[in-house]
Amino acid sequence: MLQQLTERVFVATGGTNTGVILSDDGRVVLIDTGLNDTHARKVLRIVRDDLGTEIRAILTTHGHADHFGANAFVVKRTNASVHAPDVDEMVLRHPLMQAVMLFGGADPVDTLRTRFLLAEDGPVDGLLEPGNQVLEGVELDIVSLAGHSMNQMGIVIDGIFFCADVVFPDATLEKYRIPYLYGLTEHLDALDFSLSVACRQVVPGHGPVEEGIAGSVERNRAVIDRTITALLSILDTPKSTDQICVDLFTVLNVPVGDDGGYFLLRPTVAAYLSHLQRVNQVCTDIANKGVVWRRT
Repeated sequence: MLQQLTERVFVATGGTNTGVILSDDGRVVLIDTGLNDTHARKVLRIVRDDLGTEIRAILTTHGHADHFGANAFVVKRTNASVHAPDVDEMVLRHPLMQAVMLFGGADPVDTLRTRFLLAEDGPVDGLLEPGNQVLEGVELDIVSLAGHSMNQMGIVIDGIFFCADVVFPDATLEKYRIPYLYGLTEHLDALDFSLSVACRQVVPGHGPVEEGIAGSVERNRAVIDRTITALLSILDTPKSTDQICVDLFTVLNVPVGDDGGYFLLRPTVAAYLSHLQRVNQVCTDIANKGVVWRRT
């Protein structure tokens, strides 16, 4: 489970990968804790039994529960400090906000109130901001990768690029067809930027460690291009957002098993529409007292 990448950089692989970094005082700084206590217990045991030390701090790349869901567990057992990006840190302190945003700012349906979205709330002791810095005894470079979340950050240390969810592995792309995004415009910029990050190895939030990120960027871009092509074809006829979702999910064979799954996907479609409107490929009209989208 523990993969050593440099003298002081390790990754505990799992459903969500956790960076394990030895700080200047010999203690450990974690990058993301994963979805639940099961993964965190294994990481804590590795840190204590295999490395013979203790956890000093947690750096959370973004405010999605599969990346910070075990923060509260680790903090209770180690008193570690927690650092997260501005804006995203609100979700760490108030996890319900993620479900609220997915449900359009309203009281979310119960099917959005699952462990996958609602982690235990916890403290945030400091903000992650882009730039070179020494944080909790570790010299690192924090880079903005906003798009998948409002203010996602990546972390580079000793040539290892922890790139969070700027890219997804092939298995995820195949399973979900359209990965979640907050903002497509920002995400496209983040994909471009990730290609410029100097590194020896890349640790994505999910999936195996890679020697470089270019292949993953290309495959993730292909999914975006496929989705945009399908959307523009669908919008030859004006449609509401919900009808767009139905047609798009049908064309791309996107799995929608329950209303919670639908409301998780719908904001991503809205992110695509916002981007396409921004680049003047679609526009909105009012028809029958509702908003419809169409190609320009």
